[in-house]
Formats: sequence, C-alpha cells, structure tokens
Amino acid sequence: MSVAVAAHEDEQRIRELVDAWGQASCTGDLAAQLNMVTDDVVFLTAGSVPMRREEFAERYRSMIEQVKLEVRSSPREITVTGDVAVLWNLLEVSITPLAGGETMKRAGNTLTVLRRGDDGQWRIWRDANMLAPA
Repeated sequence: MSVAVAAHEDEQRIRELVDAWGQASCTGDLAAQLNMVTDDVVFLTAGSVPMRREEFAERYRSMIEQVKLEVRSSPREITVTGDVAVLWNLLEVSITPLAGGETMKRAGNTLTVLRRGDDGQWRIWRDANMLAPA
C-alpha cells in the first residue's frame, strides 16, 4: 500500500470518528464517546480548567440529562504523521433545554490531536474547543 493511499485511509477513518462523535454526542451515548478517547485524554475549553476523561464523563452525564444537542462538524484540515494526527474542525452546536426555552448556539474552531492505538483505532488524545456564542 502506498503512503498516499494509507494517508487517505487514515483521513477517512478520522472523518468517520468525527461523525461518530457527533452522533454519540446527540444521542447521549457516553460509552461510545469514551471508546473514542484515550485513557489520558485532555479537553481544553475557553474559560475552564483542563478536563480529564472522568471529569468529561461527569459533566456530559449531567448536561445530557438537561439538554438536547445538535452537532455539525466540518473538518478543515487533517494531517497524519505516523500514529499521531492533527484535526482542525469547524464545530457548530445547538443546545436546547429539555424543560423548554431558547436554543443556545455555539460555533467555533477546534484543534484535536488523535493517536492511533495498538488496536489500529484512532482516538482523541487532546482537544482544544474554542466555541463561542453564534
């Protein structure tokens, strides 16, 4: 297999991961999300301290009981080097309270570093999410 073909396949698998992450986010599938991150994942968000895996799970569980999410991702650039990849993505999220009320919209760029595991699967290792009100 040529390097170009392998890179294209890696890029496609990463795009599939982005789509699966969005779907899991919207359906409340935390187990699927946790399968898409490394054990030592770190999430960076504006105005918050870095979040590790357990903190992410706690915050997501609490949030998804109160809101409905709609997510749209538009990968802008994927660079793969060996078992590490960098993804620049434009992310749009709509957050609607289940109890009723106005939908809040957030949009912005994310920069994600992924690692390929021993099982060949790409997983999120570091994620910087700079969403702002849209």
